[in-house]
Amino acid sequence: MKTAGSTRFDIERFMRERQSRWHALQALLEDFDMHSPEELGRSAIVELVRLYRIACSDLNQARSYTANPELLGHLNQLVSRAYRIVYQAAPGAIKRAEFRRFLMHDVPMTFRAEIRLMLTAAGIFCAGALIGLAAVLADPGFGEVLIPAEFFSESPSDRVARIEKDPERIESLHDAAEFGSMLYTHNIQVSFLTFSAGALTLFGGWLLLFYNGLILGAVGGLYAIDGVGTFFLAWVGPHGALELPAIIFSAAAGLRLGGALLTPGEFGRGEALREAFPAVFRILITAALVLVAAGLIEGSFSQLSVKSVPYGFKIGVAATLFTCLILWLFVLRRRREAA
Repeated sequence: MKTAGSTRFDIERFMRERQSRWHALQALLEDFDMHSPEELGRSAIVELVRLYRIACSDLNQARSYTANPELLGHLNQLVSRAYRIVYQAAPGAIKRAEFRRFLMHDVPMTFRAEIRLMLTAAGIFCAGALIGLAAVLADPGFGEVLIPAEFFSESPSDRVARIEKDPERIESLHDAAEFGSMLYTHNIQVSFLTFSAGALTLFGGWLLLFYNGLILGAVGGLYAIDGVGTFFLAWVGPHGALELPAIIFSAAAGLRLGGALLTPGEFGRGEALREAFPAVFRILITAALVLVAAGLIEGSFSQLSVKSVPYGFKIGVAATLFTCLILWLFVLRRRREAA
């Protein structure tokens, strides 16, 4: 049990550690009283949002420590003044700042917290791809068993020869936008199906992940056997570098929700779902954004043949896109926090 002295000491340390941030917020509020948000600029708005969030957290903690009217009154005043500016003065700028925080802080934080689930989903997908590739390399006849019939209208080498001989499939920005919209709509539907299967059954999510990987590996194996494996990497790589991870993310979100729904643990299903929902929401929003980008790339850049873009350049773009995605979600924020 705490004594009065230890409680007083805790409050004093609380104030001492946070007072510099309160002073910074107060100084910034005075700047906003004298200048418009447009004059102060975006960086000042972002800093105001950050300090406002911290002050709200400090106020909640202070209420649990003390009923000191001077401390609580000061924090209430700061939070109230900041609230009026944050939610009334420049809503457009604030929304942009909040969206940037969501992408650059909340999303990477969630993906790092769920790294084991992401690796599990990626492992299931890659296991399917490796088995599909190995099966076709061992016996090309497995291709007809594993891959849907519509893929066998012509051999991979004949398809590549036709694509490289014919005019470019995408000849205008309008063509690219129209084709891309169809693709990312389809990709989002596939991702939602994978998410739903995982959320409702768990096993269904694992099975769909494995099956998608199996088909990809088998198709890649057929192109490799026919001597056009480089074409396959250059054709699938630029959009696949985003599309395939996004499908894995969707499946991981489904598995996260399915775990809370079907195996909630000792605290009950309601508490497990409440705990899982923020992570699931952020992962799905991220997957949708990445899939839209993948669809736009697939509808334009990926469709260009070697007549327009060398294979090596397209493969390099694919590697760059995948690296940037991994850095954003799993690496850069962790390094900044460690520093």
